[in-house]
Order: sequence, then C-alpha cells, then structure tokens
Amino acid sequence: MTSILYEHPLNEKVRTYLRVEYLFQQVTKLLPLETEWQQQGFFNSLFSLIEVLERNDVRPDLIKDVERCESALVNWSRHPSISDDMLHTMLQKAVRLQSELLRCGKFAASLKEDKFLAPLRQRFFIPGGTCYFDLPQLQYWFSQPLSQRKKLAQDWLDQLSLVENAISYVLTFIRERGQFQPLTAENGFFQSNTEQFELLRIEYSMEYQSYPTISGNRYRYAIRFMQLCDSLGRTTIDKAIPFKLACC
Repeated sequence: MTSILYEHPLNEKVRTYLRVEYLFQQVTKLLPLETEWQQQGFFNSLFSLIEVLERNDVRPDLIKDVERCESALVNWSRHPSISDDMLHTMLQKAVRLQSELLRCGKFAASLKEDKFLAPLRQRFFIPGGTCYFDLPQLQYWFSQPLSQRKKLAQDWLDQLSLVENAISYVLTFIRERGQFQPLTAENGFFQSNTEQFELLRIEYSMEYQSYPTISGNRYRYAIRFMQLCDSLGRTTIDKAIPFKLACC
C-alpha cells in the first residue's frame, strides 16, 4: 500500500525554509518552458519565490545553521563508524557555503530590479493580470526560440543558486537528525513533547484514507488524523492509526 510522507515545521524559520525549497522544486519542474502554461507557471513560481525571500531575510539564519552543521560534523568526526570521505565532503561544503553567505548581499535583489521581470511581477499578483493584452512583452518573449528562453530562465535561477544550495544543505541536515519510530494515534489522536525539535516527519499508509493536522510549537505538539467529508469539509477519525514519526 502506498505511503505518504508529511512534514510539519515547528518554528517560523523552518517553515520559510520549506516554502523556499517547495518553490525551487516548482520552478525547476517548469523550467522546460515547452508550453505557454509551463511558462506562466514558471513565472508565477519564480515571483512567489522572490516574494518569500524579500519578506523573510533568511541569510542570517542560514549562516548560523550552516555553522551549527559544521560544528556537529566536527563532533561526529571523532566517532569511529563515521565515513571520513563523506564527512570531509560535507565539511568542505559547509565551509564554502559559510564563506559565500558571508560575502553575498540580499537574496533576489538583482531579480527584483530586473527591467524585464519587474513589470511582469506586478501583473502576476493581479488575478487574471497576465493576459497578453496587459503583457504583450510576455507574448513576444514566448515567441522567442526555446533555447534562448531556457538560457535566460536558467540565468535567473543561477542568481538564486546560493540560497537554494544552503537551504537544501540545512534541511538535509535537519531531516537526518530524526529516526522514524513506529507509533499509534489512538482514536486518530497523538500528542507529545518536542524537546525543542524543529521539524516533524510523519509517514503513514494511504489505506486509512486520512491526513494529519498538527498544532504545536518547539515544546509540545499534537497530531490529529482527519478525513475528507463532502458535507462537512473534513471530519475526525475515531479509530487507531499506525504511523511512523521522526522528530528532527
């Protein structure tokens, strides 16, 4: 039976990291730009990514988190079962990311001022504002050779590669901290203390036709499994749901 992996952040910093990761996944999937609708989706995701980075200054948090990763790796290097080659590679990446983060300016600043992107961005946040009679330059852009459009789109993403790499590195490190443990949500409900964890990862089977809703913070959390309901929108489950939980 197919299983679902659900992740829930326990602080605003990790919530922002996950949003940025999600938007990078979107723009990467839409990068082929082979259809008009892929193009529309690409710009929509790109502008959402710029908006998130503009509203949330993640650079100071990333610098601290990469430094924490480096310190943890140094401590792990004393353990005899740790692969020296893998550890050395991860340490090198942490040092490089720290150096680049310290030297760089505000993320997405150059894209925000781009003469082609700026007018488009204003219209993309208006419902229906991307019709070609409002943005004839977008229709013209789409008529350009595919190779030319893909190169320009990749150049835009390359300007965000540092934040993408840094967030990917930190989130991978956070995820690897937690080990999945089998648990049961009696009557579809489970709660516990978090011990100041940052991320919950829940794996459960599709056979129970449910999804988890989580409330809590870095000290305590509660999980309730719900079902979709035509008349009520959703409804609670009154049976035991086995699942696996990793606190990271």
